[in-house]
Amino acid sequence: MKRLYWVFAAAALALAPLAAHAQSSWSASSVGVGPHGFDWEIGTWSCTNSSPSPYAGPSTATLTVTRSGGVGTLAVTVGKNFSSAGYNQYVAKTKSWVSPYAETDGSYGVETTSPTGEKIVWAGSFVDGTTGKTIRNRDRLDYASATKYVDVGQFYVDGAWKTQYTITCTKNA
Repeated sequence: MKRLYWVFAAAALALAPLAAHAQSSWSASSVGVGPHGFDWEIGTWSCTNSSPSPYAGPSTATLTVTRSGGVGTLAVTVGKNFSSAGYNQYVAKTKSWVSPYAETDGSYGVETTSPTGEKIVWAGSFVDGTTGKTIRNRDRLDYASATKYVDVGQFYVDGAWKTQYTITCTKNA
């Protein structure tokens, strides 16, 4: 599986009535807070992967985050050198985010997060489209600013978390 998580959290990658308003109101303490906690991610991002591989994806990719439906729902797609699609959905009852995704090789999974702030961990599992195996995974995101973040992706293998990729994404102007 070529899993690249863009929360945002991806991921990629979340939502506001006006993306410009969301970006201007970004602060580390507001990341992930409430249904507008990832609005600042709306737009196009250029991403570089320092550990490209079949599981980690290519060395570069383009991430696009758009509003999908109402408040609290964002669509996250990755194109140019990689194909993946998912959603980031805010769940008001639990004050958490859930991110289901699918990839062209048949892999699919879901990650969730509740923490907020500059450093967030999305955790879950995916089914590898090639082997059919379920693998636990997590993405440790460091949101340096409204225009840059780093995603360290890890899989739980042989009783330990092992880093599979480190992706740095920068928002395009």
